[in-house]
Amino acid sequence: MDLCREAGWSILFWDWAFVSEKPCIISRDERGRLHSTTGPAVAYSDGFTVYAVHGVRVPPYVIENPKSITVERIEGELNAEIRRVMIELYGQGQYLIDSGAKEIHRDEYGVLYRKELRDDEPLVMVKVRNSTPETDGSVKDYFLRVSPELRPLYADGSMGEPQELTARNAVASTFGFRGADYCPSIET
Repeated sequence: MDLCREAGWSILFWDWAFVSEKPCIISRDERGRLHSTTGPAVAYSDGFTVYAVHGVRVPPYVIENPKSITVERIEGELNAEIRRVMIELYGQGQYLIDSGAKEIHRDEYGVLYRKELRDDEPLVMVKVRNSTPETDGSVKDYFLRVSPELRPLYADGSMGEPQELTARNAVASTFGFRGADYCPSIET
């Protein structure tokens, strides 16, 4: 019993066993996946480390030196999951702008952008302006990721039918509406 309490991972066979020490660091997200954006998700006293974000194992530089993530490095990454993590850490909106994403549509609701990604679905986001000024009086812009087909996400988790690629339809889809049914009377 002491071995079970004091040891880390164990694999037991009939004539041999693998037993490791406990990690000195282990960090998980709310779903139990290995996760840390500030250091290794797992570290052992001998120096062995594992870097992961929401269960996706990433190269150490992604966490230890996030300023080294560039558009070129993101687009050169072959693994789509690692590329998604890199885009998240770089900032999705900033990546859209810096990578030359295509402006699809613009209206009073915002600006719709699309960026094709290798071996992944396109990154489609709508840039919106916060209608409530900050305490210093400034007004911020935000990027909201949307379905590439602007399918509304309904409360039950199902997706609506595809819509025309317009900024209004994109904003509406984030609230579970189709563009034709989206008529906010007050924005906060």
